[in-house]
Amino acid sequence: MSTPAKERIALLDIVRGFAVLGILLMNIRLFSEPSAAYLNPMVYSAHEGANKLWWSIQYFLADQKFMAIFSMLFGASTAIICDSLANKGLPVALTFAKRIFGLLIMGLAHAYLLWSGDILVFYALGAIAPFLFRNARWWVTASVGTLLLAIGSVWSLLGYHSFADLSAMVQEEIAAYMWLPPMEHLQHEVDAFQGGWLSQQPLRAEHSWYFHTDVFVNWGVWRVTGVMLIGLALYRAGFLRGALSTKAYATIAAISFPIGFALVTMGYLNNEAANWAFPYSMFAGSQWNYWGSLFVAMGYMASIAVLLTATRFRFGFTALTNVGKAALSNYLFQTVMCTGIFYGHGLGLFGQLERWQTAFVVLAVWATQIILSTLWFKRFKQGPMESLWHRFTYARWL
Repeated sequence: MSTPAKERIALLDIVRGFAVLGILLMNIRLFSEPSAAYLNPMVYSAHEGANKLWWSIQYFLADQKFMAIFSMLFGASTAIICDSLANKGLPVALTFAKRIFGLLIMGLAHAYLLWSGDILVFYALGAIAPFLFRNARWWVTASVGTLLLAIGSVWSLLGYHSFADLSAMVQEEIAAYMWLPPMEHLQHEVDAFQGGWLSQQPLRAEHSWYFHTDVFVNWGVWRVTGVMLIGLALYRAGFLRGALSTKAYATIAAISFPIGFALVTMGYLNNEAANWAFPYSMFAGSQWNYWGSLFVAMGYMASIAVLLTATRFRFGFTALTNVGKAALSNYLFQTVMCTGIFYGHGLGLFGQLERWQTAFVVLAVWATQIILSTLWFKRFKQGPMESLWHRFTYARWL
């Protein structure tokens, strides 16, 4: 999100940079191997040795945690933008609608032309929720957000019980479509994304449509909008403005991390015991991390706030700030760089690396983004896509 420089909140920029780098820890799975492997470690690569270690690190530290931070920041940015528009006497609803329409256009172009794992469309579709609650009391907003999350959780558990009652043969047929595809399906995906841009397009469009319809309706609408509202509430309550005391932030971190990682660990152990089988791991087994990731995300943000407000620790904060001020640009740049590495119009390494080897790609992309962001903000005040988005939002011809 873009905010005028004089109004920027240091904590938000650092957290935003932290999140945009961290999200690559998960997205690298979709960039580098068949999509079913994003949730199921038993797909395509061997779940053992260094591969298992890297997958487990991603699961514990990143899976849904950084997406949760992004969603919270989107909720907070809704309040920041709408407050600013109201203070300037500008039409709030119309300007915000143009802003979200611009985001939707970028998201659709990103998804259907470059990479089907796009999340911007989810944010554009879910933006109505924080907009409607932008002036509500923070505890009301937090309660509604929690309710939406709970509905999504119940929906997933109902899905588990409905599939668990089916015969083993039917379960295997369904799992082959969405959880554990046969090798010929996986190879078809590998062949498609190792091809040129045009040959990738049919499968990319198919995946994007599925993500923006089935996944959004059954998961995203509850998860994304619920966490957006919690982020809006955290901003109004002062948490995301850096307005709480150091003791409060330290207490939140001390409570959030143990709860969050305990839930995540229980989920990991239960799924390992179930051998990541369908339908348990896809539905019921995912609920531990569904809730645990929220607490871990809170712990991450509270810890950064403690370092920022109560210590002299500043190592990497400037780099994170630069990345965070151009979060949208950096998010899209990750797609350009990673598809250039893994897809056929670039190096064509899709499905060719061992899972653990993608850790080095993550480090290389991070280093590139930090360097480019630092150089960019020596000359400019906004990221390139942020500037374009700003111009679109405030264009009078609209």
